[in-house]
Amino acid sequence: MPAALWSRERVRVIDYRVPVQIAVVWLVMGFSAAFVGWLVLVGFFVQSAVLVVIGMAGPFAMAYLIGTFTSRGSPLTATPLPRLGWAALVTVFGLVGAVFYNAVLESSEPAEPPSWLALPALGVPFALVAAMLAHGVVVRLVAGAVTVAAVAFGTWLPTTMPGDDAASRIAHADLPGGVLLIATPEGYQFPRLTVSDGLATLDYSPSGDGGELHAFPRLVVRPATVGTAEPEYRQDPVDHVFVRRIGEVEAVAVVTKRADVEAVREFVLSVRPATDDEVERLLPVAPDRRDRDVLRRFTTTWARLF
Repeated sequence: MPAALWSRERVRVIDYRVPVQIAVVWLVMGFSAAFVGWLVLVGFFVQSAVLVVIGMAGPFAMAYLIGTFTSRGSPLTATPLPRLGWAALVTVFGLVGAVFYNAVLESSEPAEPPSWLALPALGVPFALVAAMLAHGVVVRLVAGAVTVAAVAFGTWLPTTMPGDDAASRIAHADLPGGVLLIATPEGYQFPRLTVSDGLATLDYSPSGDGGELHAFPRLVVRPATVGTAEPEYRQDPVDHVFVRRIGEVEAVAVVTKRADVEAVREFVLSVRPATDDEVERLLPVAPDRRDRDVLRRFTTTWARLF
């Protein structure tokens, strides 16, 4: 066979095998997620790299078989030993892409793609890796460009949606008066917040001897019943009780009578609106808001394994 004809025949065969290999990788890896994807998810959830490796053993074997039956698609699949490396690269970097895809989905919530798109979409990262390892400079360049564009788009898209902030957390928590009030007395740990029946209750535990307040003081925020911002003392047989109005709500300090009454008065006077950092520590993220930082979510997911 003349050299020119042999060359054209070789190009024709390669051109045919390349898309076949990429398409098979896409289909098989996408649908394999239905069988082993749950184990990989459990591995990330329980922070077990061993489970993730076990879960990806099946896809690795499938990738090797694909490379065996489509050996003309990539220079790495022509012989058995390089084929092992090809299968490992497709499996490992495909998983990296799948984790990135999942990070984009989580960052974009509550928006969700159609359920029928889930499995085909999970196969795309593996197919892109196979394309970047395939015969043909043009195929590799296109695959690389598509990968860069997909990462850029996936990182940018969630930022177009409302992100997590203190205001959304407070609104979702349905706090009295739509405000989170807090006091941080010396000698006590950061409080625990309970919201129930229109009341927001902050419970304090001593970090040392409890300072001047002693024991376990409590701060209750509720709709206002008093008309003054000055602390008002309420008689109680067991505790010191001070009530102070702040806007449309009132703060009620309840502290054992072992405490000095002036210390309790200073405690209720120190009540103030919580900072954004304090809101994030006390209140959960609203369901329609998420951390929209895809790259941070992606790196955090991988950091769990190491």
